[in-house]
Amino acid sequence: MAKDLPIDSRIVEQMSKATIKNLIDGIVELVTNGDDSYRRLEGKGQNVSGKIEIHVIRQKGGICKKLIVTDFAEGMSREELEDAIIFAGETKLGASIRGLFGRGLKETIMALGEGEVKTIKKGKYSTTRLWFDQKLHKPQYDDEILSKTCDTSEPSGTCIDIKITNEKIKITTYENFKDQLIKHFALRDINSSPNRKIILIFKELKNTLKYTTELKFLRQEDKKVFEGKRNIPGFGDEVGITVYESPEPLESPRNNPFGLAGILIKTSGCILDNQLFKFDTDPAGFYFYGEATCYGLEKRLRKGEKEILDPNRNGLEWRHDYSKVLAKVIEGALEPLILEKRKTIESTPKKELKSTTKKMLKKLCNLLNEMAQQELDEFPDFPVEPENYNVLTLMIKPSNANIPINVPRTFTIYAPVEIVKREGKQARITSDNYYIRPLSSIVKLEKHKKYPERLWYRYFKVVGIAEEVEGTITVNLGNEKASTKIKVAPFKKRKKGKISGERRGFISNIVPDELPDPSQRVVYRNGIIKVYTKFPSVSKFIKSSFDKIETTEGRLLLSELVGESFCKELAMQGIENGRYIKVAGAEIDSFNATINELQKKYLHKIQEIIFAWKF
Repeated sequence: MAKDLPIDSRIVEQMSKATIKNLIDGIVELVTNGDDSYRRLEGKGQNVSGKIEIHVIRQKGGICKKLIVTDFAEGMSREELEDAIIFAGETKLGASIRGLFGRGLKETIMALGEGEVKTIKKGKYSTTRLWFDQKLHKPQYDDEILSKTCDTSEPSGTCIDIKITNEKIKITTYENFKDQLIKHFALRDINSSPNRKIILIFKELKNTLKYTTELKFLRQEDKKVFEGKRNIPGFGDEVGITVYESPEPLESPRNNPFGLAGILIKTSGCILDNQLFKFDTDPAGFYFYGEATCYGLEKRLRKGEKEILDPNRNGLEWRHDYSKVLAKVIEGALEPLILEKRKTIESTPKKELKSTTKKMLKKLCNLLNEMAQQELDEFPDFPVEPENYNVLTLMIKPSNANIPINVPRTFTIYAPVEIVKREGKQARITSDNYYIRPLSSIVKLEKHKKYPERLWYRYFKVVGIAEEVEGTITVNLGNEKASTKIKVAPFKKRKKGKISGERRGFISNIVPDELPDPSQRVVYRNGIIKVYTKFPSVSKFIKSSFDKIETTEGRLLLSELVGESFCKELAMQGIENGRYIKVAGAEIDSFNATINELQKKYLHKIQEIIFAWKF
């Protein structure tokens, strides 16, 4: 039975729309709620899985119709669930202070559409529904189902299942969405914690594709340029500040929660904001990032000084006296670093490269792109493995592919042992396009050789017999279904040494960089290999604008640097897409072994071009 929530409907709408402006905002609230619950259990000395699942369904045009966030933490009793859906109520104190307002759950549901909260605590299952009635213009919940509880043997946890009815809510493509969730400043500690496992399950209805991946934020390892503690004048608090300098400019955090530049404002429990303050439009500021941890801020918030937080949960309220002084203190640590950086990047223009050097580098880029094409071929015929063998449902790898005409392509079915026990081992393979044909219609799954206790798999092949056709291959395992989108393209042999445009390909350019005091010799960024000519071991043999590379020592060093950067990036991308083997528990050794094999295979080819070139 529908019952009104005890709060003014206008306030509900205003709070929800101000707090949850998009899908990512809602996910941040729900994931941090789950993280708080795990923290409370960990604080009691309990072992936890740390797992939080995020399910989204994307339709054509970026329409998102479903969001489900599930944790396996404390769960809620019926009374706690009832308290949680009362807007006027306060949340219990958790291990972090992000949820002190106690509004994230309700606001997310109200802003996105209508939702069902299902929760289990100590063997008791409780549920209710929450929505905003557009006809009555009132927030309501189902008190009838809330009043009932039932016994269950399922483990504790909470599932928030939201049907999205807000037409303004859009969702980007899988890769962009995954990247946004990984980089969002409020989730970085959670995504990088070894005690958390955040799983994204992204379903694309248009292509009937399903992606499952673990979200992991990999922290950069750049040069530390400041570390110290500063007092906050007038308040008696202390802030610990750490600043790093990136060799490349990062995205500004100004109106951008995914920007990697900036200082994360932290308490012991969570990240509250990311700011460059008065430097947020200064290109020199984009090279710096770090943390400012203020434990006194947490104490003030717990005592009830909530005015320090933005009322719309968008970080700190920077107009508040405490926040303004805190900003000045952090700016004081940043300012000398940014002023020095500004001098560097505003120095005299770099000397133009010699024309013969440019031609050699272009030929070298062509070679690197050909070698990358051979390794990461658009039409590879090798089994693609799921990332970290993290298989939660029936899946096909690759999940979409271009295949050359009349050349069979290998695909792999993966299924967790739970599904095989329930649905059997026999998989049926079908195609919705006559010109795209699976070479097996029925296969029997086998235990995976590396992970027989938790994973089953089987290869099958598909061939396309007409150019430019598209179709979907579907695998049915009992009642479970997975699919992959396929396009048949003409098979083209690339002409040796030809590349369609200087700015295209795996490597688009090789350039010198005169950054003073760089932290590394060479780096690959966005298709460009940068050689830092002021790195001590480089500057002896290669000068500004690649001067002296015509010497024997210069040629040898350039070959080594280009080969190192190329093979490292090739190994990284190849491991990510399943081209190379990654042994669980020995990821670093696997990565280094792959680099060694690639260097053995290709380094001499790089040397041949550089040593044969007439400058």
